[in-house]
Amino acid sequence: MSQKQRSAVFAFFDGDNVGSTLEILLIEGKLEKAMRLSTRLKETLDGLCQLLATRDGVDILIAGGDDLLIRFDKTLHGIELLADIRKTYSAGTGLKLSCGTGASIIESVNNLRLAKLYGKNQIKGPVQW
Repeated sequence: MSQKQRSAVFAFFDGDNVGSTLEILLIEGKLEKAMRLSTRLKETLDGLCQLLATRDGVDILIAGGDDLLIRFDKTLHGIELLADIRKTYSAGTGLKLSCGTGASIIESVNNLRLAKLYGKNQIKGPVQW
């Protein structure tokens, strides 16, 4: 395993309560609000991708809806990167973001699930980088 592979960490983000928030707005007939939220979600994710694309050692693997999967070099970035992503998302959408991290995609997905089960709006996974 190369040094680059050993220093790679995956982080999988998922918006908290995005689907249910949109569903409530639609059920209540608040189409304009739902459309504005949808636009904010897209613009915020696009902005995050543009920002992350400028960072050395960060690769965007999946970006769509309220999901974001990145791989980053833990020798260049730490927990601050994840916190910045969550803060930017919240500022842009008014919603919270959960995150799971791991040495593999599967580990990051499992840790995201734990973050959701533990109450959302948090980061779960190895943080002793």
